Amino acid sequence: MARKRRRSVARGTQHDALATLHERLVEVYGTPRPQRQLDPVDELVLTILSQNTSDTNRNRAWERLKSRFPDWADVEAAPLGDVEEALRPGGLHRVKAKRIRATLARVREQHGDYDLSHLAGMDVEVARLELSAIKGIGAKSANCILLFSLGRPAFPVDTHVYRVLHRIGIHKTRDLAVANLELRDAVPDGTHFVLHMNVIRHGREVCHARKPQCVGCAVSDLCGYRDKTPAA
Repeated sequence: MARKRRRSVARGTQHDALATLHERLVEVYGTPRPQRQLDPVDELVLTILSQNTSDTNRNRAWERLKSRFPDWADVEAAPLGDVEEALRPGGLHRVKAKRIRATLARVREQHGDYDLSHLAGMDVEVARLELSAIKGIGAKSANCILLFSLGRPAFPVDTHVYRVLHRIGIHKTRDLAVANLELRDAVPDGTHFVLHMNVIRHGREVCHARKPQCVGCAVSDLCGYRDKTPAA
């Protein structure tokens, strides 16, 4: 009897392709659960700290910031140099200190407090537009806040996610902002978080930018990457 042929991404829609990818990666990595769910303003600040740095350095800067300033009013009122010093381990500390203070001021002025909980009840696209209006918050950052803090059906596309999806042929654009805007509706309902986390893990552990581990890859048969790493 002939083996059952696996579905091909090339023959399906984006939705079908992402559903197949989700199923394959769950078989390998399981179903990750959220390890944290921060307040939306906390997630907003953490997202700013995440830009152009490693997770380790971001976490160091976050811990120093929170230990030195009990609440966001203290961050906004403190001398700028003190905030910069707290953020030093995260890199670009001067830029990020100014951006965080300006962002906190904007949220307070618009909503009367450091509170973005209203985003939970808004249309996702409207909520993303509101977040994207904040200087330094692009489509990917907005998606991170919506997904991780509010549990909304958003799908952040970073370089790892983009690389995997591009090689498989699910999304061809070379513009991450466009990918962050266009892919959300194609992601199967209820899979946004799990798919995002598993694709990132696959990009970090298997589908490397250079010399990907193509042999034994769970989605190798779906992949059209022309420079696949051959078996030794």
